[in-house]
Amino acid sequence: MADTFLPTLKKLKINADRREIIVKWVPTDNYHVTITFLGDRPEDEVQKVAEALASVCQNFAPFDLKIEDVGAFSNEHDARVLWLGVQNKRSLNEFKEALDRELVEKNLLPQIEERAFSPHLTFGRLRNPRSVKDMISPFKRKSFGKIHVTEIVLYESTLQGAFPVYKPLARCKLTGSADLADGVPEQTDIDITFT
Repeated sequence: MADTFLPTLKKLKINADRREIIVKWVPTDNYHVTITFLGDRPEDEVQKVAEALASVCQNFAPFDLKIEDVGAFSNEHDARVLWLGVQNKRSLNEFKEALDRELVEKNLLPQIEERAFSPHLTFGRLRNPRSVKDMISPFKRKSFGKIHVTEIVLYESTLQGAFPVYKPLARCKLTGSADLADGVPEQTDIDITFT
């Protein structure tokens, strides 16, 4: 996934160095887009979450996400987190809505989150918040490529040092049909891999 925007990240690092902005760069193998954060869960619930995820995955076909724009949380003038934006997110939004409904229905999520879903890919963190406007402005509203999404992974994250370590607990292939007749999903076996 990171190969898509590595040239941009190299330029961002050069810009940060020129401006003496100290950034902890997220290792590329930690890049991901969080769909739903669940927090700490007992092991028996993790199995149920994986089953709910697999159930939703069978109703969705693979889709593309466009990586575009650069931004910061909380904002460009008081940045702590640097991110790449995710566009073409209709399928991702629909997936999140379906997954959250399934998790709420199975009492694995207390309620559907009310704030708008803002998918992004975190690539850097700043220990001391500061303005990054000049650093990121050359990259605003630029496209950095596409990612073809074929599976959704359930991760466990554990903070070890500066960054979380992500351990895949389950991988679910998107196996639905791209054009579902009358909204009724094609029935397939649930393919869930535990690792």
